[in-house]
Amino acid sequence: MLRYGVFACLFLINSILVRGDCPPERQTELHDEAKLHSDLLCAYNSNYRPVKDHKSAVIVKVRFALKYISFDSLEETITLHSWVALNWKDEYLKWTPSDYGNIQEIQMESHNIWTPDMALFNADANYQSSSFFTTCLVNNEGTVTCVPHLAHTGICRTMLRRWPYDVQNCTLYFGSWMHTGEQVNFTFYNTKPVVMDDFQNGPGWKLLNVVNERLPGSYGCCPNSTYPMLKYTLMMKREAAGPAAMIVVPSIVIVLLTLTSLLMDIKDNTRLVLLCFSLFGHFTFITEIGYVVPKLSSDTPIILLFIRDSMIVTLSAILVTLLLMSLRNRTLPPPIWVTSLNRIVSSGPGKYVIFTEFDPSVSMESKVLTEDSNSASNNEKSNIALDWIQLANILNTFVFIVSFVVYLILITTYIPTD
Repeated sequence: MLRYGVFACLFLINSILVRGDCPPERQTELHDEAKLHSDLLCAYNSNYRPVKDHKSAVIVKVRFALKYISFDSLEETITLHSWVALNWKDEYLKWTPSDYGNIQEIQMESHNIWTPDMALFNADANYQSSSFFTTCLVNNEGTVTCVPHLAHTGICRTMLRRWPYDVQNCTLYFGSWMHTGEQVNFTFYNTKPVVMDDFQNGPGWKLLNVVNERLPGSYGCCPNSTYPMLKYTLMMKREAAGPAAMIVVPSIVIVLLTLTSLLMDIKDNTRLVLLCFSLFGHFTFITEIGYVVPKLSSDTPIILLFIRDSMIVTLSAILVTLLLMSLRNRTLPPPIWVTSLNRIVSSGPGKYVIFTEFDPSVSMESKVLTEDSNSASNNEKSNIALDWIQLANILNTFVFIVSFVVYLILITTYIPTD
């Protein structure tokens, strides 16, 4: 019995604490602001639109004060950090200032009043909710202004054709998720719908411009309703100093390395080593680009096409070098067209562009005499070797000119510029 009495006393004390009753000496008279809060919210329902006529629309004005942008080109997502100013009229939050000590505006928590559900339509899968919690300013005419700090993460398809000097256009669409335009009508502030006074660029990107546009949201499926959206297009330019130093400049260097190798003497093994090193450099740069470019992107960077074609040119130069080295050491008598070609080139102005001799008919003969002492006693062998050497040099010059022209076309076509 005593045990039940103790339980009853504890229950009574708990009920008093939960009820929150205050002793009479602790109760004070509410001042005007507290009374105004109490009167406005006493019968207020935040679940319904704040209009007395359900056919009326709540006009919500929106202004974005951009603070920071983070763009992930690999995941193709953009995160926009900003202060979003929302302004609308609540017909149930009006009062006469003279009745409340001439108070004309008060602060109210957003979770106590109705707030618009401005959703991001092209949101990322990890984007959570369109709701916000902040302190709003309400004036005596029922105008509500809330300025929450929000981070919106949306999907942005990257255009990588001119990587690393690419410019990305990311578009974000905002609107009401459930209400039609006849219920909640989103629009822009009349002045400065986008503010960039305190904006800071994110790592690797520079914001060039922001274009805002209101889409009426008229669709053939719903002739009696509209679904307006606010469209924001952000134009960003990549800060390409780092990628250019790692990819673009070395790509030009390996091109010069390949062309310089073709100017070297055919019998010099250093030429073959440099060409192989240039080919290895091509593979290295393709691997580096693979780390920073989306693997499944349908938009191929033109710098990647340049390295691909340059790799083909370098591989062809290696094969040609091996062929010319073999051709230069041949001892069989050359065909008639070989000697005719050598005679035509050596007797005309073409002798001044043949690498690596200024006068092939004289210098090549001296080379042969120096390289092979037995050729002095065998004039026929000397002429045979001379013809093959002349042919190899003519072909080498032709390969260099063709490679130079090809690289000139590739650079002007595929190398992106800032």
